[in-house]
Amino acid sequence: MTAKKICPWLCAVLIILSFASEAFAISPFADQPVTISQSSASSGSAGSTEAEKPGLWQRFVSKVKKGYQKLTGKLNQALTDDKPPAFVSSSGKIPGHEGRQFVCQGICYLPEQVIIPASEQSKPRKYRYTLLSYYPEPDYTDEPSQLVVVETATGKPLRRFGLYQSSSKPYTGHAGGVTVAGKYVWVASGFKIYGFRLEEILDFLNDKSAKAPTSASKGIPASLNVPAIDLTAERIFEVDSKASFISFDGTQIWVGDFVKASSESFAPVAHHTQNPFGRNTWIAGYKVNTDGLPTASQKYTFKDGDTTRTAFKPDRLIFCRESVQGMAICGKYAALSLSYGALNAKLALYKNPLNTPPTKVSFKPAGQSKTFSAEAWELADEKNWLKTAEIAAGSEDLEFDGTSIYVTFEGASQNYRQKWISINPLVKISDRFYLIKPAEILKK
Repeated sequence: MTAKKICPWLCAVLIILSFASEAFAISPFADQPVTISQSSASSGSAGSTEAEKPGLWQRFVSKVKKGYQKLTGKLNQALTDDKPPAFVSSSGKIPGHEGRQFVCQGICYLPEQVIIPASEQSKPRKYRYTLLSYYPEPDYTDEPSQLVVVETATGKPLRRFGLYQSSSKPYTGHAGGVTVAGKYVWVASGFKIYGFRLEEILDFLNDKSAKAPTSASKGIPASLNVPAIDLTAERIFEVDSKASFISFDGTQIWVGDFVKASSESFAPVAHHTQNPFGRNTWIAGYKVNTDGLPTASQKYTFKDGDTTRTAFKPDRLIFCRESVQGMAICGKYAALSLSYGALNAKLALYKNPLNTPPTKVSFKPAGQSKTFSAEAWELADEKNWLKTAEIAAGSEDLEFDGTSIYVTFEGASQNYRQKWISINPLVKISDRFYLIKPAEILKK
């Protein structure tokens, strides 16, 4: 079946897609942590001891909806395929998406030992393990956000870690990105990055006596029923960024904003727009020491909507277009993961802007009498853009291991898959994370 044979009503769906996707298929990027509540699967309806039977209209609507979902699902299977694009060098299955409990967001390579100095991590090498981060859906699980170690070649899950801000406080943030720097695994969300000890993760990974629970908890998808322990953040670092994604280039941690100015929920922070490039997306760079700890010492407060925040001043800044879900410095290149709603995502490649002279950008956060400044660069179509490749919907965080770009997807989550297919039967869904060599994209 070809696109030319698609029926008229499907074409109408595609015409309104750009509007529908914004209204119904927005990824959650809350600045505040998710509130964990009792699973709806195990609790009764609030305020009722007996389930009410649906009326005739409700049953009719449900039947029509199911029929539409079935039809669009079949169209999606006929018009798309689940094979990674030709420029993908390898891929592995994303575990956990068979249930609604968690949504995958972050990805990075996992070294097999703590590497000091941190700059050594950016040198080309093949990594046996990959680390994925997940945020919880509180209607379906009581568990906190998770880190999962998988085999890079297959995606087979090996170890799982429940994340805690302190021994008594679970971390339930968006976990929008994950990266390894020196002695730490950093997880990003809500204007903060959380540092977990890499050694603790590797020790448990190498513990041959670790056993999976004999039966999976209702709050854990079956594929994630692997040996698991809890991790408590050893460091919490306040950043001047929404911390929607994070990456490490061997010298600095980059932590950035997801921005869509047309949406009140994703509006840019006011002082982030104070730049000569006319950009709304601000990616903050923080230099780290040999242990992988940020060295910034200058701190200030600023307004983010009605919220007053405190953060360390970035050492460097990168400005770019909106709808960015991930950024990575990739040797002589820089890459952006561009995604929003029920549309196929894009991976955009640029020349590495850090190889050119910086621009000094001054900014004055709301509530501050002092003006601050930092070295800054821009990723721009007219300046250093090279090529853009289409990839599956819901692309998220990026990382670069010296050879390949890692990218993961949320589209195969049961919380998004059918919703997005119903909105756009032509949408490409991937249940696999990709490893991509930048040169392969440039060849296509």
